[in-house]
Amino acid sequence: MRIGIDFDNTIAGYDALFASLAEERGLFQSAPTAKRELRDALRLRPEGELTWRRLQAEAYGGRMAGAELLDGVDRFIQSCRQAGVAVSIVSHKTQHANFASDGTDLRRAATAWMEEHGFFDAMGLHMNPDDVHFEDTRAAKVARIAALNCAWFIDDLEEVFAEPGFPKTARAVLYDPHATGNAAVEADATDALLRCRHWDEIGGHVLGGQH
Repeated sequence: MRIGIDFDNTIAGYDALFASLAEERGLFQSAPTAKRELRDALRLRPEGELTWRRLQAEAYGGRMAGAELLDGVDRFIQSCRQAGVAVSIVSHKTQHANFASDGTDLRRAATAWMEEHGFFDAMGLHMNPDDVHFEDTRAAKVARIAALNCAWFIDDLEEVFAEPGFPKTARAVLYDPHATGNAAVEADATDALLRCRHWDEIGGHVLGGQH
């Protein structure tokens, strides 16, 4: 079995980094602590979408080192390895951001971040760099998920699961740390979406007793 995982905001967390960047630039005196709230607040302003994209380019590029490893990701990947379950990272990430001023290679920045967090270390998560895939478009991302024959795919964007071509054979797990209500909500049997607020919940559902 192979499990696919998105990268930005699913493995690497940016909430604190985005808040810091927004405050540094005087966009807020006290920025919203959740990335989506900050994004939505910026988009209400004139040229807010452009401002948001510039923040993204900086966070995913030159300031990538400030992103955090989301709690439970390492435990989940280690549990997969112990259970003999293959893991692939599939990310919609272009090599360069359209709104970046420094020309940072976003893929290299993400790879360096993973190296720093022990993703490829034999004493760490022991992943193979060949199991990390960066795609230029969302369509190419779902095509890669299908080609890898992922039994599960974990992402923070519900739109990925609705993308034409997303494989019907892959169970969809929505990582939604800011969800309200029950910690984990599984839809009815006709709907493949599973919504979880924490990686330990994901492990409990996806790996069951193996986690």
